[in-house]
Amino acid sequence: MKKIILFSVFYLSTMHQVYSALPLIAVTSPAYCSDIQGNTIINVSAPNCTGVKIFCWKQGDGFGSNSVIDTVTLNSNGIGSFIFQADDYPHGPLTLRISGTVVIPNVASIPDNCYLQLYNKGGVLWNEGIPVNPPPAEGMNIVFSDDFNSTLKIGANSNNFTYYDHKPPYGTQDFSSIPFTSFSSSNNPFSQVDSYLRIRADATKNSAGLISSMFNNRAGINAKMPCYFECRFIAPNVPGSWPAFWLMSVPNNLSDSREAVDELDIIEAYGGEGPGKPNAKSVYAITPHAWNQSDSLTAICNNFYNALTFQDMSKHGIPSTWYETSHTYGCKITADATIYYCDNIEMARHATLPMSKIKPLFFMINLATGGGWPVDLSRYGNKMDMYVDYVRVYSSAPPTGLSLNEVSKIDVNIYPNPITSETAIHLNSPNLEDISVNICNVLGQSILSYHTLEQGEIKIPINLSGMNNGMYIAKIRVGNSQITKTIIK
Repeated sequence: MKKIILFSVFYLSTMHQVYSALPLIAVTSPAYCSDIQGNTIINVSAPNCTGVKIFCWKQGDGFGSNSVIDTVTLNSNGIGSFIFQADDYPHGPLTLRISGTVVIPNVASIPDNCYLQLYNKGGVLWNEGIPVNPPPAEGMNIVFSDDFNSTLKIGANSNNFTYYDHKPPYGTQDFSSIPFTSFSSSNNPFSQVDSYLRIRADATKNSAGLISSMFNNRAGINAKMPCYFECRFIAPNVPGSWPAFWLMSVPNNLSDSREAVDELDIIEAYGGEGPGKPNAKSVYAITPHAWNQSDSLTAICNNFYNALTFQDMSKHGIPSTWYETSHTYGCKITADATIYYCDNIEMARHATLPMSKIKPLFFMINLATGGGWPVDLSRYGNKMDMYVDYVRVYSSAPPTGLSLNEVSKIDVNIYPNPITSETAIHLNSPNLEDISVNICNVLGQSILSYHTLEQGEIKIPINLSGMNNGMYIAKIRVGNSQITKTIIK
């Protein structure tokens, strides 16, 4: 078996090198990932190819349809052009598929697709923006919603920003071969375009992007079961592209890699076609993980992987792929089942894992590269784009950030207060809840934190000895409820 595996890896690697060296279909103008408007001339270069056919997904009833833009006969040098009437197609991110057959005399005839990503500044408004509440969220309350139609709030401080720009804690678990980069850096991968968040992976600038709804101090957007998360986006089909929307349970200690946590990958898509690549087509991966948990829970995840992980959108009645047009990907977590959706159509389900039952979940959205596949952006000007239309979160529990009257039912008290050095937070939680306390100074700097998973009468000691006299803020989260208290020293 080992020899077979080694041979397979060698074969795929060799075929990738051979395939990548071929004179494939390319676009010489406009530039990949550029903006267009109105009638646009597209210039194509495809040596050893006599002609190409061009497709683009078009608005219409239901899912819309795959339209043929043109069929172009190339000259003896493999050069040709066509006019793309962009005003007849959807506003926003578009992907043109340019298909042909590359002929290597006396060797092979190889089908090839070139995917031209563009942003249509004109065009027809179609399926953009946040729709009405989705059926999977029936009976739930909205916890969070972002249409990305205002200035992006991405950074490292939970007091000032909505999203963290790395995988917590502190990016130590970042995984992209082209590294995730901070919003504040010179090679920032994030942009707000109309009502979209654009995440760009750029090999030249050595940057890719991830946003997390949880920060290094465990603050941020989350929801407890029963809950529903969804995100709508279009992603690039480029060799090595690895776009994803996924959830993780909030750990008690972010720095403890041994802690039991759940990971729910709502969509992991792998770009690239041809020998030695994942042959994306309309397939993407859904994958649960029960990290640092029992063998029986690991078996649930392994059984799901073997039977249900790779889902073909076309077999569920969805005619377009994840890279041809935008789709909505969702996950509903109940006490009994975790259910995955695409465009409100159930794709797969499994028994809800224990951590997902008792811990809040946070989301991440990323355009990474790698995932075990060769990465090669060279055909596409060394860059590719993911456009996120919106993200939103629902839960049957009250949303995070409730008013003081609403969360006063938790019965949180701090005494003594004022203090000389020590005090305690007292609360009563009838249910097993994830509880966190973050003590900040008036500048918003965290000076003390505490995490626990408890129920009943709870006492959390606070020691401010060594701190200057003055006012301190205690941010107390019990499950999905949050309250802020003042401590005077």
